[in-house]
Amino acid sequence: MPSEDPNRIPAVPGEKQPATLQDAQQDQPQQRQQPQQPQQPQQPLQAADAEALADSPADAVVALAKGHEFSLRTLGRVALDAARAWSAHRAASKGAALALYTLFSLAPMLVLVVAVAGVFFGVDTVREVILRQTSGVLGSQGAEAMKAILAGAHYQSDSKIAAMVSSALLLIGATSAFSELKDSLDELWEVPRSSGTGLWSLVRERFLSFGLVLVLALMLLISLAVSTLLSVLGEMWIGGVANHSFIVFAKVISSVASFAIVTMMFAAIYKYLPAVRIAWRDVLLGSLITAVLFVTGKFIIGFYLGTTNFSSGYGAAGSLVLLVTWIYYSAQIFFYGALFTHEHAVRSGRATPTPKTNDAKPPEKRPAPA
Repeated sequence: MPSEDPNRIPAVPGEKQPATLQDAQQDQPQQRQQPQQPQQPQQPLQAADAEALADSPADAVVALAKGHEFSLRTLGRVALDAARAWSAHRAASKGAALALYTLFSLAPMLVLVVAVAGVFFGVDTVREVILRQTSGVLGSQGAEAMKAILAGAHYQSDSKIAAMVSSALLLIGATSAFSELKDSLDELWEVPRSSGTGLWSLVRERFLSFGLVLVLALMLLISLAVSTLLSVLGEMWIGGVANHSFIVFAKVISSVASFAIVTMMFAAIYKYLPAVRIAWRDVLLGSLITAVLFVTGKFIIGFYLGTTNFSSGYGAAGSLVLLVTWIYYSAQIFFYGALFTHEHAVRSGRATPTPKTNDAKPPEKRPAPA
């Protein structure tokens, strides 16, 4: 019986097979010599919608006005996702830390705001507006606490060295709250920590925080300008400021201006403070939702704090406790708005925000929910 060739490959019906393994090995290089198509470099997740990240505030306003971002079903899901993220990231604890930082930064921050706005409208006028706004939200107890802070928030010295040291401490104190706010937003938006933690990074962060303090002063200037304009219109109005129609008109204009100022302030913080790049349409939508929650919560919290006598339980520190309580609940609203902005950016397909620093590792890809 003839022996079988061990190198022979069993035949498969219907297919042409090589006679031996050597013949099959000779055919393999021919397959490897086929030219390979050059692979296209994978685009990062954030570059998928570069136009959305590079859009302008005007384009974002037009998109919101056309209702492109408003789907009740989508917004409801985003709101639910934001609530879950708020709980997962322990935003309540971050709000407590922010309230403490804000309490210590409030006096130097008010010094800078009053100094900048006082150049245009006078220091006494600016102080009066701040006290009036505080009284409208927190009642007489909160106004007393703010009055005490404004009264003690100044330092005068004939020594140049002491004045320079005081100015440096003033800037550090005024920007500490915004620095803590930046760290909290980076954690909420899952931004990877940058390796650039040197002196230049610290100085840049403080300058950015100082710029936001100036934005606060600008918002106060706009509010004062609106009040001045309403006073001038009241003198020109038939019947004067006591006219009922003018009172209604003034309240409407004042409310719209206040809402616009709050929205712009939130938009500036969401856009420029965190170490991320995020589309203007997501920023404006998130700041708009936050402003609605803030204005609504301001009346609810203000009513509760205004009708609660903290002095009976805390004595002389009652007004201070009232102020810290209001800051804490305001921080919760602000953090929820930040998470709403983040979740909407992910769900809308504009990706997880891109880190501003080049030395940071990109965040992990999160698939957009259905």
